[in-house]
Amino acid sequence: MKTRASGICGSDLLDWYVEKKAGSVAGHEVCGEIVALGPGVTGFAVGDRIVPHHHAPCLECPACRRGRFVQCPEWRSSRLDPGGMAERVRIPAGNLSRDTQKVPEGLSDEDAAFTEPLATVVKAFRQGRFHHDDRLLVIGLGTAGQLAIRYAKRLGAAGIAGADAVASRRQIAVASGMEEAIDVSRETLAEGARRITGGTGFDFVLVCPGRSAVIAEALATVSRGGTLLLFTMPAPADRLDLDGHDVYFREVQIVPSYSCGPVEMRLALTMLSERRLPVGDLVTHRFPVDRASEAFERARQPEGSLKVMLTFA
Repeated sequence: MKTRASGICGSDLLDWYVEKKAGSVAGHEVCGEIVALGPGVTGFAVGDRIVPHHHAPCLECPACRRGRFVQCPEWRSSRLDPGGMAERVRIPAGNLSRDTQKVPEGLSDEDAAFTEPLATVVKAFRQGRFHHDDRLLVIGLGTAGQLAIRYAKRLGAAGIAGADAVASRRQIAVASGMEEAIDVSRETLAEGARRITGGTGFDFVLVCPGRSAVIAEALATVSRGGTLLLFTMPAPADRLDLDGHDVYFREVQIVPSYSCGPVEMRLALTMLSERRLPVGDLVTHRFPVDRASEAFERARQPEGSLKVMLTFA
């Protein structure tokens, strides 16, 4: 595949996460064009624009039969070679046949590159059993947070609030559909939740930052019987300290959601291609791949930036 667009994911900016991958090629939010086919490939042709998933399940093991695709041993071992930020990428046969989609005409390369990040949000809402009458709080208004707000709006959420210290991201979140904001540089999450909900809390709280301190603080914003959705992984040594007594008697469900599978990838691309969820305005910066270092530096500065996209000649 010749890569045409590749987004920088928030996980690409986590020092502890990328440190163990030093020397490898990053990138999994990708759209490209097939330039060569291996023997036996069917259903695809040279010139097809595609969105390949960087991991693909076997669809046959016990985990797959239960819909737990990310726990499939083959899913965890499969990957794009060498990575989505390469100019040319080899797609393993399993990834091609089981979780690669053709990009419909009329959908731009950049919008198609949002398929994987949107799919992770779709999975998170399914994993947490989001209900259309739920009041939602999104903590962290980066790309995933903006997509979560837009998706919740489509699902008919009873109320949508967001929390972030970055003014530009709160402003974009208003355009995404956020109705109430918590500026965490001025008030705590708990204070903001009390102000907005009158003390009852939110039914569904999606925590984007992968930091245990934020997750623990977010617990106070969840309503009785509500869901605390952990969207990003904390570092291995970052231990989570929660009040088990409080969790038990308020029956708060703590649900992690890791990546996504073929079902969510298909749904995400369909929504994007049918213009049911706009994403183009979330791209704030574009850099050619030979300026990737500059692109990563910009992505690390949240004020004024959101999705930073690498482009390929």
